[in-house]
Amino acid sequence: MYKKILVGYDGSEGSKIALTTAAELAKRIGAQLKAIWIKSKLPHYPETISEISEEQAAADSFLEGLKKDVLEYSLKYGIEIDFFAVAGNPAKVIVSNAKEQNFDLIVLSNQGHSSLWGTSLGHTADRVSEHAHCSVLLVRESE
Repeated sequence: MYKKILVGYDGSEGSKIALTTAAELAKRIGAQLKAIWIKSKLPHYPETISEISEEQAAADSFLEGLKKDVLEYSLKYGIEIDFFAVAGNPAKVIVSNAKEQNFDLIVLSNQGHSSLWGTSLGHTADRVSEHAHCSVLLVRESE
């Protein structure tokens, strides 16, 4: 069965469902669980140096909130959940980290913060499922 599970977590409702699913599965089968957040690279076309600082502060604050969330899930399910953040393209970073760290399952929501595609498969989930070396579990939000 699965020994190492990687779950994408961005604080969205869908990713909370993915984290819940991954935590329940990891606890049930005794697997290692890591959560990853893909942050965007800074700056996003700033006009002043203070805009870079403000954007970095906002990203740091958001990251701290995600860490707190993951800790709460860890305590709730009685398992250790490591959390890390990496900058870059979400699909590429998830696929490369899963391969480099020998994960055998990736758990993702079918959509994260972006609802560009509506209720269909999200861009990141679509790309990860196409290119991952391992199994990918896509979790849907209940309707």
